Amino acid sequence: MAVLAAPQVICCAALAVAALASAAHASQYQVLYTFHGFPAGDGANPHAAPIMSSNGNLYGTTEAGGSSGCGVVYQLHKSRNGTWKETILYSFTCGDDGAYADGGVIMDKAGNLYGGTSLGGTGACYLFGTRIGCGAVYKLSPDKQGTWVETTLYSWPAPSIDYDGPLASLTLDASGTLYGTTSSDNPCTTNWGSVFQIQPADGNWKERDIHRFCGQGYGGRRPGYGALVFDPAGNLYGTASEGGRDTDQGVVFKLSPSGAGKWTFTKIHQFTQGEGGTLEGGLTLDAAGNLYGAELYGGLSNFGAIFELSPRASGKWHESVLYTFVGGGADGQNPWQNPVFDSGGNLFGTTQQGGEAQYCVNCGVIYELVPQGGGQWSESVVYSFGSQPNIADGSDPIGGLTRGDDGSFYGTTYQSGDPSCGGCGVVYQFTP
Repeated sequence: MAVLAAPQVICCAALAVAALASAAHASQYQVLYTFHGFPAGDGANPHAAPIMSSNGNLYGTTEAGGSSGCGVVYQLHKSRNGTWKETILYSFTCGDDGAYADGGVIMDKAGNLYGGTSLGGTGACYLFGTRIGCGAVYKLSPDKQGTWVETTLYSWPAPSIDYDGPLASLTLDASGTLYGTTSSDNPCTTNWGSVFQIQPADGNWKERDIHRFCGQGYGGRRPGYGALVFDPAGNLYGTASEGGRDTDQGVVFKLSPSGAGKWTFTKIHQFTQGEGGTLEGGLTLDAAGNLYGAELYGGLSNFGAIFELSPRASGKWHESVLYTFVGGGADGQNPWQNPVFDSGGNLFGTTQQGGEAQYCVNCGVIYELVPQGGGQWSESVVYSFGSQPNIADGSDPIGGLTRGDDGSFYGTTYQSGDPSCGGCGVVYQFTP
């Protein structure tokens, strides 16, 4: 679960700066739904951006809230009058079904949803003498009556007080196999995490680790909140937030299928302090095979950076820092998730902190990176959170963005929105 810095709320007269960039784009930002938490039971504190189905519905998760306080899976449906209505598809009980859905959901061609929880399940993990479970993978299937049936596909059994379940969203291949990461794994003496696959077998689902982050973390350790991504050749790419020889700033890795169900692990880049560090999010793959991601810290000012990794004919990868956040003022600070492309080749993303809005300083921003040629990119803040009274537009947008088929971007904020629940977060739409 995230450890978040509290935003600095401006309670006095409006600042003279008043987020000029935000004002220019105010009509492009819309809160679709505000979470109310307990006792409403509609969920609280979403950690991941929602996905959009082919019929335009949004599906996502919250880390907390629901009937038991352990998170929900929700659907947002747009009505004819243009408003969005929330439906709780499932509320986790904190028991064998899982607890704390940090990652989002993915959907298969049949309309089933899949995701993971960082705790819960049947595993023998204990905290202060209470069984909390080791994490689980679940499936939600719609029935003919319009209700959704939850099935726990797998529970991690290893005894540990660390997270064993996925913090990130899962990845689905064409055969229906699920892939994901854990942030600890007991078969290793130092518990640095794993990359796993779960696939149906004889009516059940079987889990297998295809890589374990062991030893001193030279190949990376503690995968965070970033989903794995496939290239057209079937290789998997991902990030580890820590590790790397001598630097411990995190790594980007590649897993290649090598036959007989085996995978070959390659560390394609380890980060230095100057480049950026602590990779909590995932990667974006473009048509040319380049990878894009974000470092939570590091860069020239230690406020994070956006990077690109480009493959070379030699088999090595070249790393470029596209933008370093300077922190303070109107600029963004501490990006969690990878940026995503619009149709014009520009990158959009969010930062947890930074920004100067009328009602909040340091509530986070939406940024845009535009290629200028010659490997250069220009950055601009296109929205600053805290631009609405009582921070009704949300703060701490750690979940990043997803791009819908309509060309708009959709995201969540971890905090703010409804002040009566202490700020349980919102779901929003941003149209460039």
